[in-house]
Amino acid sequence: MIVIHDFTETHRLYQSEQIPLRVMQEQAMVLFNLAPRPGRHFHDALEIAPDSIEWLVHHPISSRPYDALLGGNAYVCEAEADLLSIVGMNLDFAAVHGRWPNVTECAIAWDDCGYLPEKDGLPQWAFILNLTNDSGGPVYYIPQPLWIAARIDEHIAATGS
Repeated sequence: MIVIHDFTETHRLYQSEQIPLRVMQEQAMVLFNLAPRPGRHFHDALEIAPDSIEWLVHHPISSRPYDALLGGNAYVCEAEADLLSIVGMNLDFAAVHGRWPNVTECAIAWDDCGYLPEKDGLPQWAFILNLTNDSGGPVYYIPQPLWIAARIDEHIAATGS
């Protein structure tokens, strides 16, 4: 699993082709909501072009730790084993097993969960947001090949997204 600690790292991972543009755009959208670009407001992460990314990379907010700024890091799953570390709350499961379930074990209602839309074609990424503190919490990005193992459709239904 790739762990992303700030937007500077997000940009570096994108440039080294370790994460896709689509994931970087989502992270940029969050930061643009906190530190808007003068004269430019984004209503959709898909609108964020390279010139805006470059502006953001040079803004002081891009080096602020996600954990402090957003309440948690961003995680990009690469393999099925990564899914085991995405743990949520399901009281029925916990009553039987004495622990919280991971995404592969049962449907979980998350704070937010859904697909990242694409400009053209079907979504290739899903996300899970787990708010764990007053600042927010971690967000997990899951590529399409892992959706069945991650039970993404069940999580979206349980979340009501």
